Amino acid sequence: MICCLFFAACGEAEVQGPKDLLFSGSRLDAALESAPTIAAPLQVAAASTGTPGIDPATGLPIVTWDDLTLPDDRVDDLVDALLYPESYSDEERAFPSDIAELDGKEIIIEGFMIPLEWEGEKVLNFMLVGDILACCFGGAPEPDAWIDAKMEAPGADYFVQLPILVRGIFHIEGLDDGTGYAAGCYTLEASSMKLNE
Repeated sequence: MICCLFFAACGEAEVQGPKDLLFSGSRLDAALESAPTIAAPLQVAAASTGTPGIDPATGLPIVTWDDLTLPDDRVDDLVDALLYPESYSDEERAFPSDIAELDGKEIIIEGFMIPLEWEGEKVLNFMLVGDILACCFGGAPEPDAWIDAKMEAPGADYFVQLPILVRGIFHIEGLDDGTGYAAGCYTLEASSMKLNE
């Protein structure tokens, strides 16, 4: 099977296989072309400057995943300190100031949705990750590489492996894996979500 796929990918377009195989412009792309028109995407800052960009339409900060990245040498202690503050000093529990300033503020962030809780066809709770390939194929994401997002009723549409923009109130909050180990440090009370085309 793998050999067939390999040879099909390397061959001429005419000899890649049956005519009904999906290629660019075929049935999968047609579904996107017939999707309802969505407002123009936000211009997300290309690189982190320590200061989030601002959405001109709403005046809200546009936060990137680089903006939320914790120092490598402090990630474990910072995340553990959220769950077990009595074991750490105030200095050890202090998040970097540029991240701490976002706590409790409304933000906009781009990412990919991994549904955790559904109601009918709507997603009520999801992991928002910055890179779908670096996260969920072979391991858990780093604690600062995902946000636990809870969507306001009636929930959100599910966009499979497509980038979305999520708006909501950001919080620094300890998340455990169900066995007492720290797994994450960010939550979002999501008020709206849209496809970022």
